[in-house]
Amino acid sequence: MIISTLSCTEKTAFEDETISKERVRIETGKDVEIIYSDSAHIKARVTAPDLLYFTDKSNPKQEFTHGVKAFFYDLAEQQQSVLVGKYAIRAEQKGITIIRDSVIWESTVEGRLETSELVWDERTNIISTEKPVTIRQKGQIIHGIGFKTDEKLQRWRINVPTGQMKVDDITKSLQ
Repeated sequence: MIISTLSCTEKTAFEDETISKERVRIETGKDVEIIYSDSAHIKARVTAPDLLYFTDKSNPKQEFTHGVKAFFYDLAEQQQSVLVGKYAIRAEQKGITIIRDSVIWESTVEGRLETSELVWDERTNIISTEKPVTIRQKGQIIHGIGFKTDEKLQRWRINVPTGQMKVDDITKSLQ
């Protein structure tokens, strides 16, 4: 008669690691640069120190956990504005990007916007927020709550504005 016993007391490093389905569906990148174009024209260039790309087919998204910087261009591919935030998430299928935490958006011509959150709708080219905002433009500082504009920061509206503004500038901004 033969008696055999088997015993395993140590696990190898490979056996010890469990990989979840969620982890398999995430791609990571460091020092990334993403170019968004339309008809061979660059619309935007995004840079970030890191990127988590969730590849789930029903809801693919990009998450920038340590900040993001976006440069927007006109048809002649001249830079028109820069958007910076400490966190961002982009839902690919919806074409919506939410930028949060110390958000600064500066136009080369129209001024500077500061807020805690902005929502960029890529399909309508509208950027908006329901959070408090500060706009610095041509020596003026305008505060308010809620904001909506185009990507060039040319045609903007503050829902509840406060601050001093020249009357002719108000007329120009509302057109």
